[in-house]
Amino acid sequence: MEAPTKEAWLAAEGAPVRIGDVIARRCLALSTAALLLSACGNAANTPAKPPTAQEILNKPDKANVKDAHFTLVAHIVSGSTAFDATGDGIVVIKPQQASKFTMQTTLAGQTLKFEEIITGGKEYDLSPDNPRWTVKSSTTSSNPSSFKGTDASYLGEDSLPQGKAWHVKAKDDSGNPFEAWVRESDGYPLKYASTSQGSTFTATFDRFNTGVTVSAPPASDIQQ
Repeated sequence: MEAPTKEAWLAAEGAPVRIGDVIARRCLALSTAALLLSACGNAANTPAKPPTAQEILNKPDKANVKDAHFTLVAHIVSGSTAFDATGDGIVVIKPQQASKFTMQTTLAGQTLKFEEIITGGKEYDLSPDNPRWTVKSSTTSSNPSSFKGTDASYLGEDSLPQGKAWHVKAKDDSGNPFEAWVRESDGYPLKYASTSQGSTFTATFDRFNTGVTVSAPPASDIQQ
């Protein structure tokens, strides 16, 4: 069976998003003392409303994320070929943006692995059909808070292993639907799931600010 191309590996990736300030909450002023007392009594027993869906999507961009580790699960469809893939990766935001991830699958009993590194304005790729890294210029941002989207809708509140999260759905720059989960306590991104042309891609963030770094492959391993 023909090995999947890099485009097939990346078919499920969603365009990762910027965040706004939380809207301040306040009680409505009422014209009479009786109405004011009634409103305050009801407010005391009513849970605070969540931010708007767009505000939730904007939160990770302002969160204090320096680096993050994530796991990947994908179902990739490319032409007549469909396969499942798993992997993991890291993103570094400060002091300089960089990212690295690995995905692998098994086809016809053969394990295939794809790796990508983005650092220093360059993208390095290692595909199953080439033993050496290829390199090209890259303008891709590795910010994990890239939950940028339009037509955002709030879906509710979910309890994830990493904490309680707001759940939002929206569309990315290409019009593909995605869902995002943002931790309520600090605005950190916890999960991102996208769909594109029958392929699905889910990234789950599980570790933050560990001091991890990303380096380019050795020059001797890069195809000239």
